[in-house]
Amino acid sequence: MLAVWLRQLSGRAFAPYSVGAFVFAIVCVAVATSIRYALGFIHPDMVPFPAHFPAVLVVALFAGVPAAIFATLLSIVTAIALFGPPGPVTRLDVLNGGFFALSCLLIIVVAEAYRQLVARYRSQEKQKNLMVRELEHRGKNTFSVVESIVVQTLAHDPETAKVITGRIRAVSSTNDIISHAANLQPDLRTLIRAKFEPFGDFRASLKGGDINLPADAARNLSLVFHELVTNAIKHGALSRPEGRIEISWSTDDANLIIHWVERGGPLVTAPEQRGFGTRLVIGCMKSLGGRADAEFPPEGLEFQLTIPHSAIANGQRSPGD
Repeated sequence: MLAVWLRQLSGRAFAPYSVGAFVFAIVCVAVATSIRYALGFIHPDMVPFPAHFPAVLVVALFAGVPAAIFATLLSIVTAIALFGPPGPVTRLDVLNGGFFALSCLLIIVVAEAYRQLVARYRSQEKQKNLMVRELEHRGKNTFSVVESIVVQTLAHDPETAKVITGRIRAVSSTNDIISHAANLQPDLRTLIRAKFEPFGDFRASLKGGDINLPADAARNLSLVFHELVTNAIKHGALSRPEGRIEISWSTDDANLIIHWVERGGPLVTAPEQRGFGTRLVIGCMKSLGGRADAEFPPEGLEFQLTIPHSAIANGQRSPGD
C-alpha cells in the first residue's frame, strides 16, 4: 500500500498553473470549510483554521506549489470571513492569519521537497530497471555465444555438449529469475520449480517456509538442483511415470537444511565412484560453505543439503522457519 501511495505522489495529479490545479484547490478548501463548520457545533469558540491545514497539504502534494499558495490565501479569507469574530478584522485575526500562512508555507516547502524526493526515487528506479534489462540482454547474448562455442567444439560428442549446455542454461535461467525477483532475491520455491520446467510435468512436492536467496546462493543452488533433476530423469525416480520427488526445507539456529527424497523409481545402489555431476554439486555447496550428503537406500536416492545462514544472510526467511 505504501509503495502504491508513493507512486501516486511521485507525480502531481494536476499540472502546476493549470485550471484543474486551482479548481482542485477550491474543492479542498470548500471541504475543509465544511468540516470546520461542522466542528463549530462541537465548540463554537474553536479557532478558524484547524481543518484547513490538511487541505493545504493535499493541494501541495497533488496540485503543486502555486495551487497550494492559492489554497492558503483562500483559506485565510474564508476562515476569517466565516469563523472569525463579528466586526472589523482585529489584530488577533491578523496574528492568527499570519501564523496560519507561515505554517502553511512550511507545509508547502516540505511537501514539495518530499514530492521531488519521491520523483527522484522513481527516476532512479526506472534507470536501474533499464540497466538491469540491458545487462540481462547482454548476459543472454553471452550465454548464447558460449553455448554455440560448446556445441561446435564438441560436435564429435553431442551428448557431452548437451549436458554442458544444459548447465549453462540452468545458470542463465537463474539470472532471469534473479533479475525479476523483488530486491534481486529469488524465492527458493520458485527456483526449484524453474529447474523442473524444461522437463515437462512437475512431479515433486515442495514443503517449507518462504526463503529468499541472495544472488550467489541462488546461482549455486540452481546448478545443484539442475544436476539432481537431470539425474532423477536419467537414472532416478523421474525415469518412471510413477516416480515422485519430495523436497522439503527447514532452518535451525545455524543452517538451512534441504531434503531431496526420491521414490517410485528403479532400485538404487551406491555409485562406485563420483561422476562430474556429483563433484559439481559438492563444489557448489563448498562455495556456499555448506555440504551435500547422499544416501542410497534401495527405494530411492536421499540427498541433504546443509547451507549455513551466513551464505543466505542477505536473503530473508519467514518468521515461522
